[in-house]
Amino acid sequence: MTKSSLPKRVLCVSSILLALMVGSVLVLGCARDSSSAQRTTPDAATGARLDLGLRSSDGRWIELADLRGTPVLLFVFATFDAVSQAALTSLRPFVPQHPEVIVIGIAAQPRALQLVEAWAYALDPPFVVGADPYGRVENGESMLGKIETVPTFILYDAEGYEIDRTTGLVTEGDLAQLVQPVSQEAK
Repeated sequence: MTKSSLPKRVLCVSSILLALMVGSVLVLGCARDSSSAQRTTPDAATGARLDLGLRSSDGRWIELADLRGTPVLLFVFATFDAVSQAALTSLRPFVPQHPEVIVIGIAAQPRALQLVEAWAYALDPPFVVGADPYGRVENGESMLGKIETVPTFILYDAEGYEIDRTTGLVTEGDLAQLVQPVSQEAK
C-alpha cells in the first residue's frame, strides 16, 4: 500500500460506516410492528394551520392551504418502511368509502422527492403522494409537528387545524374512527 492511498481508503471506510449508522438510525426510528398503533391528542386550537406545499409524484405542485373547506388526512410515510407499505392495505378501501376527506401521502425522509415517484408507481396508492422539496417534513421536528415514527396519520379539520393523529399500523376501522369527527360534520 502506498502512502498516498491510505488516506483515501480511510475516508472510504469511514464513509461506509457513517452511511450504515445513518441507515440503521432511520430504520429503527421508522419501523414499528403491527401492534404498535398509538394515538396522541394535540392541541388543535393552539396549533398552526396546515400550510405546506408539496411536489406530487407526477410533478404537480400542491398547496395544502388551498384545500381549506375540506378535511385532510395526511399519511406521513417513508418509502423504504415496510409498515408504511402495509398501511396501504387499510387505506385502499378507506379512501373511496370516505370522499368527505382528502387523503394525501407525504414522504418523511431525506431525499424523498427522488424516491416518491417510484414508490407511487410501484404501489399505486389510491391518493395523491408527494414530498416537501425543501426537506421540512422528516422524522423529528417538522412543519407538521413532531414526527417520531412512520407511518403517522394526521387529521386536519376543514379550517386546516389539526384534530388528531395516530401512529403505527392501523386498520380500516381505526381510520374510520380517526375521521369520525369530520365525517359527522359532513352529514
